[in-house]
Amino acid sequence: MKTRADRQEALKLRMKGKTYGEIRATLSIPKSTQSYWFKNLELSTETQKIILGKQSKGLAALQVFNTERTNSIQKENKKIREYYEKEIGDLNKRELALIGASLYWGEGYKNFNQKRGSYPYVGFANSDPQMILIFICFLERILNIKKEAMRADVIIQPNLSPSNALDYWRDITKIPKEKIAVYKALSRASQGKRPKNLLPYGTFQLKISQRQEFFKIRGLIDGIIKANVK
Repeated sequence: MKTRADRQEALKLRMKGKTYGEIRATLSIPKSTQSYWFKNLELSTETQKIILGKQSKGLAALQVFNTERTNSIQKENKKIREYYEKEIGDLNKRELALIGASLYWGEGYKNFNQKRGSYPYVGFANSDPQMILIFICFLERILNIKKEAMRADVIIQPNLSPSNALDYWRDITKIPKEKIAVYKALSRASQGKRPKNLLPYGTFQLKISQRQEFFKIRGLIDGIIKANVK
C-alpha cells in the first residue's frame, strides 16, 4: 500500500519533469495511481517542456523500434518463403495429378452423387490466375485436354469492363477468345458488402463438358481419400 510519503516523493519527481515511466521505475508506483494523484497538478511551462521532450524522444525511439522490427519480420518471412519454395523443385506427372485433383476437390464442381438424367462435367472456378494456370496445366498434361476443348465464363461486377476482363483472362490462359464469355452479375450476398473493385477481372469459371474427364478426376480424388498417409 502506497503511503503519504510515497505520494509526496512522487509529486516532487513530477515537478522536476519526471515521466510516469521514470517515477514508476524509481518508486514502483503504477501509472494509474500517478494519473489519479497528478490529475489536478499544475506544472510550470519549463517542466511541461521537459516532459514533452522526453515523450517525443520516447515516441521517436518507439517508431524506430517498430520500423526495425517490421523490417526484420519481413526479411524473416521472405527467407522462410524462399526456403520452402526451393523445397518443391520440379513436379513430376504424379505430383501434378495429385495437385490438380486436390484443387478440384476444393474449388471444382463436385456433384458426385449424380441424379438420374443429369450430365456430369468438369467445372472449376477461381479468381486467382496462378491457380487457374496450374489447373489448366493439370488438364493438359494429365488428362490430355487441349485448350480448344475448354470454354470459360467470366463473372464480373456490373461496374467493370467486359473487354478488359476478356483480354486479361485470354492473355493469362491462352484459351481462344471465342471460347470465353463475360457476364455481369451481382449476388445478393455480396451486394453492398464487398468493394466493387475487389476482383478487377472477375471470377474465371472453366467448364469442360466431358463425362469421362469428370470421373477421371473423381477417381483421383477417391485415390487420395483411400491412400495411406505415412
